[in-house]
Amino acid sequence: MLEEGRALEVVGISAFDERVYRGVLASPGITVQELVRRSGESAGRIQSSLSRLRAKGMVSRLWGRSPRWTATNPGAAIRSLVRGMQGELDRLTDTADELEAAFRTVGQGPDEGGQLEVLAGPEEQARWYVRLQQEAKEEVLTFDRPPYVLDYHNPLQTGLLRSGVRYRTIYVPEAFDHTGALDEVGSLIKAGEEARVLPELPFKMAIVDRWRAVMPLQMDPPLTRGVLITGSTMVMALVELFERMWREALPVRPELWQELGDSRPETTDPGSPVADLDPEAGPLSPAEGTPGPAQGALGRTAGAPGPAAGTLSPAAGALSPAAGALSLEDRRLLALLAAGLKDDAIARQLGTSPRTLRRRLRHLLDELNAETRFQAGAQASRRGLV
Repeated sequence: MLEEGRALEVVGISAFDERVYRGVLASPGITVQELVRRSGESAGRIQSSLSRLRAKGMVSRLWGRSPRWTATNPGAAIRSLVRGMQGELDRLTDTADELEAAFRTVGQGPDEGGQLEVLAGPEEQARWYVRLQQEAKEEVLTFDRPPYVLDYHNPLQTGLLRSGVRYRTIYVPEAFDHTGALDEVGSLIKAGEEARVLPELPFKMAIVDRWRAVMPLQMDPPLTRGVLITGSTMVMALVELFERMWREALPVRPELWQELGDSRPETTDPGSPVADLDPEAGPLSPAEGTPGPAQGALGRTAGAPGPAAGTLSPAAGALSPAAGALSLEDRRLLALLAAGLKDDAIARQLGTSPRTLRRRLRHLLDELNAETRFQAGAQASRRGLV
């Protein structure tokens, strides 16, 4: 039998996993078969325990014809787990203090002051994310960045968009790393999603009807803890943060995901301003207060729409080539460059090789009279090409 143990439960290691860990610690290079023999447990249960311990940095696998396991330095591993838990507790304490202040400001009733519920485990976070979308009546605001508790595909969203729920999503470039990600986002844009991109997001979250929000308490995988916030000034603060970052983000233009045969030259508004692009600041700052690129795609009216970010003006039109002078595929390439994706990720999205991508990129740099990727993105945004 493996030695009994419960001391590590406080850092998220079960009594069984601790017994397995002690068995590995006592016998460096031990095999799964030997652990099965000593414990009397099934090989599947032992293997699952070793995988959990490995994810927490407690054991390492030694490769060979017969895989063996060894323990990492227990002092360093446990202290690392304690530091991670302390960081989560500190963040939770800060959130509790802020919510308590809001509770005291608006009243003593639980329905008036808002509620905070800690969600244990990725499954619980995923369940609430699905539930909140199902309950959405007006809008869903999302910061989209890895890691994920669900598959990146969201089967609920298209149906909700068609029923009139407004989706606005800010992505980071890493959200497009897997093959087909841009096609998936393109389908959502066609259905009505308003999508923008920023180089970085501080965390991930979803806000539904400006009343409820769900978000993880830490961003290192696995997402072991999250929080559900209902009806408080904390939700109002998150909405304000979303709106500010939305104004800074670069729109993902829906026409870039039309079928090649359906693409048409854009109609420009002579009165629309062009984003003021500082050559040192980069191309990711559309004009303040501009609406999402797909606003009104479902016939909704949400206030008077402003000019689209990056709309071509007469002055910008003088900087040929015009938007229609490049193929849709080239404009997609420019959009991915401006979004901050790396060459390998862009090649995956476009279904081409990195070598072919580099040739196309060189051609685009020549067309735009640009020396660097940065200059190409800035020129493309200035001319309304992305």
